[in-house]
Amino acid sequence: MYNNYLSCEVCGAELTQLNQKQKLDGAGYTHSYCAKCYSEKYPK
Repeated sequence: MYNNYLSCEVCGAELTQLNQKQKLDGAGYTHSYCAKCYSEKYPK
């Protein structure tokens, strides 16, 4: 579910439904990143 209060935890950019990327970590927590920081943190 999308809400208007998410921001990228790396750069703090406000996330929209278009640029929002989420990653589940090993402990089961969801981390939210913008597309740019996500691609830097998790390169393909």
